[in-house]
Amino acid sequence: MNNYTLDAESAKLADNINARIETSGKYHGIITRAEQTTSTKGTSGVDFSFKSDSGESADYLTIWTHNKDGKQLMGFNTLMALMTCLRVRELNAENGEVEKYDSEQKKRVKVTVPLFKDLMNKPIGLLLQMEEYPKTQGGTGWKPTIFGVFDKDEFTASEILSKVTKAEKLQKMVLSLKDRPLKGAAVQSSGAAPSDASGAFGDFSDDIPFLFNMNTLCDTMGAPTSYWRAKHGKVMSLVLANQTDF
Repeated sequence: MNNYTLDAESAKLADNINARIETSGKYHGIITRAEQTTSTKGTSGVDFSFKSDSGESADYLTIWTHNKDGKQLMGFNTLMALMTCLRVRELNAENGEVEKYDSEQKKRVKVTVPLFKDLMNKPIGLLLQMEEYPKTQGGTGWKPTIFGVFDKDEFTASEILSKVTKAEKLQKMVLSLKDRPLKGAAVQSSGAAPSDASGAFGDFSDDIPFLFNMNTLCDTMGAPTSYWRAKHGKVMSLVLANQTDF
């Protein structure tokens, strides 16, 4: 027979069964979905679902790796870091059944999609950054994005490849981690987007924030920020970006 003493931290975890990650920070957990994905503009990448050891989850953590012409994007480096931290040398997609949030049903449902199974269900660490994004019907929301990757022992990819014996870089990365609000120019002053502003992102509900800062958006569209400045000037609207066909 066991005797029990109250553990306050364990009691708190009981509330996190279906909780979403809503705070920038360091998380240990597993990737529950690593889905091969392609945007409507032809940009390719991997879309993740993550569940922390404390039971909180995050969906639609998308890493864009190549534009429609096959050019590597910044997300490629992040994917390589993730593979390093999981000791995976090669990825091959194969169909599999996973749970995925359905915006119309407002719940997680089982779907069959192409998966990189070697990235899934293994201990991994993510630095998640909360980013503000403009909703297509006006206003803004917040979503987590991948800021950094580390292994279960808190070594980063560069430390693993350098075969160092003491993990030191993660602490510095955590110190630089903070929420990323939208810049004022990215949201229309009226607070409402045009009725057709969903553009390339029409597949996604406002309840599932996608990506949205200008750097990641340009990665998704496959064009650098310099392209935007040349075409539209220094004021670059994210709503306008969603309507543009590169």
